Amino acid sequence: MGTRHILYLTNENLVSLTGRGGRIAGRKVFPVSGAGQEAFEAHLAGLRRVPTHILTDLAEEDFRVDTIPHLGGRDREAVLSRKLSQIFRNTAYRHAIAQGREADGRRDDRVIYTAITNGEVLRPWLEVLERLEVPFEGIHSSAVFSGRLLAELQLVFPHALLVTFTPGDSLRQTYFRNQEIKFSRLTPVDLEEGQTLGDMVADEVGRTWQYLDSLRNFGQADSLEVCVLVHAKDRAAVEPALRDHDQIQYRLLDIEQVATKLGLKPPPLSSSAEEVLAHMFLRKPGENHFATPEQRRFAVLRNARIGIGAAAGAILAAGLAFGGWNLTFALQGREADLQTSRGIQAAQRELDNLVRSMPSQGTGGQTMRDTVAFYSSSLRAYPTVASLLVPLSAVLDRYPAIRLTQVAWEATDDEKATPSLVPSLPRESPPLRTLAKGPEAPGAPPRPPGQPQEGPFSSGRHAVALLEGMVTVEGMDFRGALAQVERLAEEIGAIPGFRASVVDSPLDLAPKFAIQGRLADKQPPTSQARFSIKVSRATEVAS
Repeated sequence: MGTRHILYLTNENLVSLTGRGGRIAGRKVFPVSGAGQEAFEAHLAGLRRVPTHILTDLAEEDFRVDTIPHLGGRDREAVLSRKLSQIFRNTAYRHAIAQGREADGRRDDRVIYTAITNGEVLRPWLEVLERLEVPFEGIHSSAVFSGRLLAELQLVFPHALLVTFTPGDSLRQTYFRNQEIKFSRLTPVDLEEGQTLGDMVADEVGRTWQYLDSLRNFGQADSLEVCVLVHAKDRAAVEPALRDHDQIQYRLLDIEQVATKLGLKPPPLSSSAEEVLAHMFLRKPGENHFATPEQRRFAVLRNARIGIGAAAGAILAAGLAFGGWNLTFALQGREADLQTSRGIQAAQRELDNLVRSMPSQGTGGQTMRDTVAFYSSSLRAYPTVASLLVPLSAVLDRYPAIRLTQVAWEATDDEKATPSLVPSLPRESPPLRTLAKGPEAPGAPPRPPGQPQEGPFSSGRHAVALLEGMVTVEGMDFRGALAQVERLAEEIGAIPGFRASVVDSPLDLAPKFAIQGRLADKQPPTSQARFSIKVSRATEVAS
């Protein structure tokens, strides 16, 4: 836990408490005067980089209890802000605390408003913090925060009055109903002649009880548990005057025993409660009550710098860890590479020995030159089926009704050559088809698919493909099917370097063909018609 600076402000004194490691390591008191403020500024110069909080214990603190309709989010914040500005219109140091909901009726929200009604008691100290650019975290009401003391000591009662003494010789009484603060009052310790400290405490507690009872906080069976935090040396002056009544029960809390239970070492030397409250605040700080965003800007900047530094450190640590992990694998890879290199060298030596032991069967130099020349002139730039079909795929994507079924391809010197393929039969034959009239003209039998072309090696000046496909025919719309196939051939022919022509039409209307129809009671809504397109592309063969 880092160093923190707690300023406990009363109407008489400002107590500077420096906390390190969750404990109070330094204490200094400054009177509320011009000289005290100058001494405080000199003292603060050595703590200007330490996060600072102000705990207020002032007579100018006011508390108002209220209920508002149950709202959520921004609506409730708007109502609370409007209420605060109406009740405490002359001060910027105001805060609203939501305290749950009523048990019956509309179940309204319970709220307590608190404010420092005279901002002048804060101004000189805040000006010093502003001049030195101290990371100021917030202004906190010690009366509100003191409720945590009863919880820490497990003093949980329906009605509790916590009585503490301030370093400005005043008596603070804070009333909690079901652990919710409802009222707080500060009274100067000004003893009359013959009056003991206990007499004053009893008189002030009686007045507070009468005030709370007038507000109907108590029923006939209710009692007020009064918890008085006092040092052992003041116990004799306090305890005799505190007599229990039917509705008032006193409990003296020894401040040294309280400090031991809370882990505060060394314990306070007087009945003043600021060290106990500051110690609890160091262990678990409370929310900001009164400080404005402008007053807290240096703390926000400090927290941002710390956050950025932590993020940069985390990134650096992650980078170093990743670098170390990569270095480990690199070293392992280097060792594996060395082993592989040694294996390759051993295999090469074995190969060299084997070659030297075998009779020479070398290839003549002229044969090698001819082989290289043949590869460079004929094979290096020899066309491939992929180079022909890849440009066609973009065109085919625009025709979802056409499905490609077969491709016959060859590289040839004759652009008029046509690859052969065995026609496919559609799964759903169309109701119309074309048949040749009379016997077909005799010709050379087609070369079976896959059989290599006989004769000299082709230089591959032309890449020729025969594309077979099926086009979907909607009912008897052969005109639309013919149009799609013809457009497909035209778009393929529009690709630079390509030529395309329809070989087999889905329904050939030439005079040499007859049209045969198939009648049925119910025709399918769609059918498949076969077609084929010849595609050729001239290639440039490196010489």
